[in-house]
Amino acid sequence: MDQDRKTRLEEAGIALSVALERFMGNEAMLARYLQKFLTEESYARLLAAVAAGEREAAGVAAHSLKSVCGALGCESMRELVLRQEQHIRNGDWDEAVSMMPEITDSYNNICAALRS
Repeated sequence: MDQDRKTRLEEAGIALSVALERFMGNEAMLARYLQKFLTEESYARLLAAVAAGEREAAGVAAHSLKSVCGALGCESMRELVLRQEQHIRNGDWDEAVSMMPEITDSYNNICAALRS
């Protein structure tokens, strides 16, 4: 991974040093898994569940997305989804729903950086 790409990924909210630790310093493996984020379905499931008002499915999708983000070093998005998951678990559905624009922005920023 060249320095420009690393900078773009960091600016999008990916803590590469944290992610590299999880991947035992294997930058090539991390790069492959980061590309898989583009087709990983947790975000799409979360979006659909929230739109349909399916609280249980939204909670499951948020939990999965939080885990994926954590594994890949998408720390800012992981924090957002963690808070959303807590709102869902605590029955604060309106607050959980209101977080979707910020989560979507974070997701789109990460995807744009991965595609560039």
